[in-house]
Amino acid sequence: MDLDALIDVDTPDDLAAASMDELRRARNELQEVENGLSYARRIVQGRLDTVAAESERRSAGSTADSTIVDRLPSALAAGTRAAGLPRPPQDLEPPEWVDALVAELDTIVGPAELGRLGELDADRLRGVTDGLAGVEQAVSAARREVHARIDVVQGELVERYRAGASVDDLLP
Repeated sequence: MDLDALIDVDTPDDLAAASMDELRRARNELQEVENGLSYARRIVQGRLDTVAAESERRSAGSTADSTIVDRLPSALAAGTRAAGLPRPPQDLEPPEWVDALVAELDTIVGPAELGRLGELDADRLRGVTDGLAGVEQAVSAARREVHARIDVVQGELVERYRAGASVDDLLP
């Protein structure tokens, strides 16, 4: 999937001259892209955490017969709470293009192979880790770019509010 094309949301060249409707449209489109990228990143990170649990099991020399499914709760629970205040829950349907990104992930390691990570040889496990890490880095970089673009548009909206626009003008 071409993440650069995905994040290339049409925003006005001159934000100061753009109408409130144009600014809101750009902000909403960028937010939709960010929501999809955030969802995709969580999917990638879940797979990376699962593969990391298998790598850690191997490096610890464990010969336990537990399957990856048995180890999932602890693998996926690591680092689930970031510092700071929790964000309010969002009920968002990911955009349809996320399916293409998940399909791309499936070419790296699909659900069936994730369920039998203990059977993969070391080279395959390393290849899976490298492939997932590459996708995670690309998605995270795209998210950072989208966040920067949202901040610019939101900054213009805030400046207009400070300059006297009514709150009703700023809301969608």
